Order: sequence, then C-alpha cells, then structure tokens
Amino acid sequence: MKKFQKRLKAIAEKLGLTQKLTSKQMTAEDQQRLCDAYNSEHGENAFADDFAEFKAEQDAAARAAELGSIFATISETLGIEASEDNSGAEVVKAVKDLANKVDKLGKASMGDKPEDTVTVTLSATGHHTPEYAFGIQHELFSANKRHNRITISGKIEGTPTRNDRAQLFADTDKFAQALHARFLEHRNAGTLAGLAKSSLDLTAAANDPEIGTRHFTVRQDALIAQLMTLPSLAGVFPTISNIQSGDLVTNVLVGETSQAYQTGRIYKGKFKILPEKGYVHKVMSKVLFEDMSDLETSYLNYLNREGSSPVKWTLIEWLILLLAKQIANERNRRAVLGHYVKPEEGKENPTLLAAYGVVHRLFSYYEKHKLLPFLDESLASYDKDSIGDVLEAFCETLGENCENTEGLVIYMNRKHHPWYKAWYESRYGQNNDYTGVVSSKVHNYEIPIKWVPNMGNLCLIFATYEGNINLLQNVPGEEYNTYFQRDLEEVIAASYWKEGAAASFVGPEYQDKAALVAGNYADQVIFMNWPAVEIPADATTFNAKSGLIFRTGKNTKATALTDITNLKEGTVIRVEIGDATFPTSIAKSGKFEQISEAWSPKTAGEYIKLYYRNDTGKFYEIARG
Repeated sequence: MKKFQKRLKAIAEKLGLTQKLTSKQMTAEDQQRLCDAYNSEHGENAFADDFAEFKAEQDAAARAAELGSIFATISETLGIEASEDNSGAEVVKAVKDLANKVDKLGKASMGDKPEDTVTVTLSATGHHTPEYAFGIQHELFSANKRHNRITISGKIEGTPTRNDRAQLFADTDKFAQALHARFLEHRNAGTLAGLAKSSLDLTAAANDPEIGTRHFTVRQDALIAQLMTLPSLAGVFPTISNIQSGDLVTNVLVGETSQAYQTGRIYKGKFKILPEKGYVHKVMSKVLFEDMSDLETSYLNYLNREGSSPVKWTLIEWLILLLAKQIANERNRRAVLGHYVKPEEGKENPTLLAAYGVVHRLFSYYEKHKLLPFLDESLASYDKDSIGDVLEAFCETLGENCENTEGLVIYMNRKHHPWYKAWYESRYGQNNDYTGVVSSKVHNYEIPIKWVPNMGNLCLIFATYEGNINLLQNVPGEEYNTYFQRDLEEVIAASYWKEGAAASFVGPEYQDKAALVAGNYADQVIFMNWPAVEIPADATTFNAKSGLIFRTGKNTKATALTDITNLKEGTVIRVEIGDATFPTSIAKSGKFEQISEAWSPKTAGEYIKLYYRNDTGKFYEIARG
C-alpha cells in the first residue's frame, strides 16, 4: 500500500470516517475535516504533496501498462514471444513521454488510406503496415525493399538479388550519413547529454511537413540514445575534437597573483603555458560478411534471441548498432592501453595497436624526458593488503615534490577498487566516527580519486589537474558512419575515424634523463609511480600477466631472455635493465627472431618495447633506448 493510502486510512479511522470514505459518501465538511487532520498529523500541505506523489505514481504505472501493451503487439506482429524484460525501455519511454507535444502532429498525418498511416502516437516503434515497416511513411522503411519486408514479416524470402543488395547498401549509406549528421546536430546544440538521459526533444522535427521524416528523426534519436548509453570514459577523461592529425592541446595554469598593496609596478603571477602536441591516428573498422543470406539469418536470430527488446530494429539499424557496440568497447580499451604501431602492409593488426591511449602516452613522456616518475621501488607496486599504505605514501611524496596539491586528482586501476575499499574498512572502520567506506578520495589528504577501467593488472598511480589528460578525436560520431559494399556474394561494412590521447601540460622537455632527474620535478604537472615488476634474477622467461613494465633482477651470470608468457596480443610491454653486472640480453632468434637486431644492453635503465602476435607466435620490437 502506498504512503498516501496508509496515512489517509489511518486518519479516516481516527475520525470515524472509514465507512464514508470507502463508500464514497463523504460530505464537503467530512472532506475538509479529513484534510485538516491529515495536515495536522503530517505537516502543512502534506495532503496536497502526498496526493500529488500518489497521482504521479499511478500515472507512471498506467503509462508502463500502455507501453507493455505496445511491446506485446509488436512482438506478436513479428512472431516473437513476449517477455517481461524491459531492456531499452527508457529510450522508448522517453519518446512516448513526448506524446503531448506531438499528438497534433500524429493526428495530422491521418490520410485517406488507413493502411498507409501510423496507427499510434509518434514514437520510436509502431505497428507495421503492408507498405511500411513500423508504419513510418519514409522511403527508407518502404516494404518495396527486401530488407524491410524481412523486418515486417520476420521471414527470409528466397535468395537476395543484385538489386536487393544494391538497395540495402544504398539505404545503409543514406541512413549512416543521416545518423552521423543528426549526431553532430545534437553535439553542436549541446543536447547529447539529454539523449543519454533519454529525454528526447522533438522541437527540431516539429516544423517538418512530412510526418514520415518526423518519425525517422525520432528513430535516429532513439538509436543515438542507445549509442550514448554504451560504456565510455567520459566521466574519467574529457574528449577534445577537431584534431585532424597533430595539433597543440593548450591550457593555462595560473600561479599566485594577489599580494599586499604598494605603489609602483610590482607584478606577481606565474602563467604556465607549456602546450603539448596532440596526435591522432586514423582507425578503421572493416567487417566482411561472407554471404548476405547469412547476414539476414543472423538478423532474424538476433530478434528471436532479443525478443524482449522494445525497439525492433530494422536490418540497417541493427547492423549499425551491432558494429557500434563493438567499436565502442574497443575504443574504451584502446583509450587506456593503446599504443600505435604502424601496421604490416596487407595484414590485419591488433586493436590495441591502432592508436595511443593514456597509459602509454604517459610512459612516452618519461622516454621523451618530460615527466620524471617517482622511481622509489616502494611505490612501484601494491597488493590488496598494502594498496592504501602505498597510496598514502604516494600522496606524501606528491606533497614533497609538488608546490601545491590543490586541484590535483589521483587516477588508479578500477580493478583494484575493491582492494582499496577493503583496506579502508580494515584501517578506518573501527573509528568511533566511522560513517562508511570513502573510496572517492585519499583519507587524510583530501585528494580525489578517479578509478580508471581497462587497466588490466597494472599498479599504476598517477596524479594531475582534472582535465589535463584528454582523449582526442577528429569528428564526433565518425565511427558510426558505416557504409556497405558488395564484393561478389560477400558484404563489406566499413567506417573510419581518428583517435588518440594526450596531456595539455606535462613539463619542460630536458636534454636527457640526467637533466630530467636534476630538474627535480620543476614545473611538472603530472606525477606518477613507475610500476615496474621485478623479474627474478637469472630468469630466462617471465610472466607478463602482472604488468606492462618489467625490470630485470640482479643476475649472477650471463642471462638471455628466451620467452615471455601470458602476453596478450597487441599489449605493449617494456623490459628494462635493473642491474648492469650481468644485464639480460635477447638474441634475434626463436620467438624473438622478428626484432630488429639482437638486444645487448650494457647499462641499467636501457629498455626494449615489445608486443606479441598470435598469428605468427612471435614477439615484435617497437623501440629501444
């Protein structure tokens, strides 16, 4: 029973009005007595407020019931068993919530032929008619086209002809281009956030004279809303657009400016203007479907398997969403652990090697003598029992080497978030003023923490000013502009975009590592540990599962590395010399026969960067230094 009902029943019993209330025989005087007693018991205006809340809940329930009826009708039309799963309902609900705005538009669309018209209020889904998928009077949804007839009937009709293929490709190009244009419209208007919250606005479509076009716009917005709900790093690192190749990523950090008054030209204020070069690399998605009939069968199988989805996508929308989900997942992984490597001509290359991500961009700043990490080995790693202690030691070191920690944010591996919560509970949970686990900041230092996904097992800790590290791209939503091409009986789906990662500021560039160390963090605005994993002394192989940077131990004899285990394809690692007495070497043979030449380091600190390919079973060199 709802709160309002419980309270009303209790007041009615107290006043002896229960019988009159249930039989609906209350007089105006009785009603006033009940309201006054309700407000006296629960506060001024309580009756009106509680009733409004109760009414809103009832209305929401009614809308949900209506929506469920629509879903059931669509499922029946497609021959799919209905389900209680309401996956994706927020998108359609948001469109239906606009019913008041577009009711007149929907009625105005009624023509002379009932079978040609949309039979429900303007929404992302509707009933199929014999001539239009979803009843949308738009050329892209015409039943004259094979791919729309499959959507309407849920059946495959014979073998696709050359014209059927050509029509699918042409319509896909049109839809993808229109979707990309609509995405940019929302971005330029600042309405993408509204789409992500499923609060769609049809104002821009209201003036269009063609009802079919308005419905088409709604479906585009519904699809974009689905894309916007895919996992992203938007809450961790901001994105900068319009980077075509390489451009300056600029910001300004201002030092103290205020001081006691005195006459004369006494100036104060230090502006740190150290813009960094931001690079993007061209990335592509090319998928080969071996046969169009197989593609159609996969589509129908998807609808049967996802029968509870309130949005019954057309073949075109389904393909774009399917590819977009995969691309979004790969971009998220690459945005963190990506490392660009020029692809071998004519061969497919690993996802992580298509563009730079944040982690390897940070490592590169050390290699370019711009960023000096905290090289103290006590900060290099942690486990579930020491994570908080190492983090607090990092903050102490940070305070010693950074003039002002105000505004800094710490970034850590989200996989280790449960470790930190458990450590916090163990360390501070017994305090008398304990109010719960605080994992959004470092206890005692008041420095915020952001937890970064897709970092594997890396124990990296880095800190900088919020917004200093950015993800880069050229045109937003470019990856969704998919086009199709036929190659004999095969179908190719392709899209292209640009991406990368860079910091706005790092620090001044020094001539060499010695000068960097001597600079002692002067004007540096990014700080990090150096998460090097120790390789046991005299080891000829090691397990790469635990990190990205590996430092050789103090060997007692000449030692050559012959293998690296558990290195995932496309993951780039750095092997560096920890001791120069018997430095570990690598011969150009066996699994390492693809490196440029034998690696024979002489001094501590020398390194080689490698990655592994599954197709050849070999390790490849990226750089050495």
